[in-house]
Amino acid sequence: ERYISVCVYMLAFTTALHAFATPSRLGPRPAAPCVQNVAALPIQRVVAPVLQLASDSILTAQMRREMASEPRLADFAVTGGPQFVRHTAEDDPTKPLLLYLPGIELSGYSLHRQLPGLAEDFCVRWLAVPPDDRSSFEALREAVTREVEAEEGRPIYLLGESFGGVLALSVAQGADGKPPSSLAGVALVNPATSIGRSWPAQLPRLLDAVAALPPNLSDAAYFALATPIFAAISGDPLQLGARRGDEALPPPLRLPVLLARLAQQMPEMGALPNALPLPALAHRLSLLLHAAAHVQEAPLERLRLPVHVFASSEDRVLPSTDEARRLRRRLPNCRTSPLPESGHVPLLEARVDLARRLRDVGFTGRTPLGSKPKDYVADFAPPSAEEILNATQRLRSVRNLVSPVFLSTEAGGR
Repeated sequence: ERYISVCVYMLAFTTALHAFATPSRLGPRPAAPCVQNVAALPIQRVVAPVLQLASDSILTAQMRREMASEPRLADFAVTGGPQFVRHTAEDDPTKPLLLYLPGIELSGYSLHRQLPGLAEDFCVRWLAVPPDDRSSFEALREAVTREVEAEEGRPIYLLGESFGGVLALSVAQGADGKPPSSLAGVALVNPATSIGRSWPAQLPRLLDAVAALPPNLSDAAYFALATPIFAAISGDPLQLGARRGDEALPPPLRLPVLLARLAQQMPEMGALPNALPLPALAHRLSLLLHAAAHVQEAPLERLRLPVHVFASSEDRVLPSTDEARRLRRRLPNCRTSPLPESGHVPLLEARVDLARRLRDVGFTGRTPLGSKPKDYVADFAPPSAEEILNATQRLRSVRNLVSPVFLSTEAGGR
């Protein structure tokens, strides 16, 4: 599995380099280099036979149709200004509303694999911003606040991931220190409130240096740098290529099917720098750094809304596990859940079922602190299976230390 991961990362890097190192570079630049562009490269000759075998010899027609129907990054592109996109044409007014605030790419792509499960419990919408938009962070916060305030009569929840986590906390605090009245809770996934303590905080100087190059060279340098970086921070490629239904496949089929999906997704790695070009990334990174610093200094202790933080243990971009602990100390109504072995974009991973996790932690059943007198009988909710497991693991060392030991005077131990 590690060999396959290394091959995928190397293939993404050589794809970017090859796109700008061939004579065709003198002509129009291809929109998004793909696997076929690097057929002459050694790494492609290593991986290509396996991918070809998987896609041509093993996949059934149904598998091909399922892979062909999966959403692409371009499917989530919008024009105009910041806007909310509905998952379905009509909302069910009996369900609570979930507003997804995405990462720095500001599209709904990272959520698309979670939508079927979330749609069972919520009406889902996501914030989308075109790459040429230069709205300020305050404008984005006002757009989200307006969307929340426009919905009356049902609870509204914010789901913020990375960049969106900072935006969600900013909206929850409100301009006057009070959250919008319809806002019932906030879920955060690897919030970027800790970006000041991570390596992306050093990227602005690198981006400025790349932008200062001549136009053609600047584009080539950005593409060559961004493609392998985006591929690496996306996490385990085997998880990105897997699906929850793969357990039903015969074991000999699982790896070839996974490799075929990775081959199909390879052009998406090349599409990321086009979906998030250099000027857009530099602008949004600047917004994020300033907004995260502001949230760090804000009086989070006054936020009474229920907050739940999901933190990946293998996040290569942010210190998400440490940040989850810090937020739990500062937010009076905050709980945390680990995402073991997950990377920075866990919502794209097969192992993460966000809808089930939200149900397990009783997210929609929580209320703001001080909203009503606590009734210790009527308000009692049994702990979830995850909470019991976490408590058992935390107490294991104490139990081993202080639990009684029974001794016997008989040889048989009775």
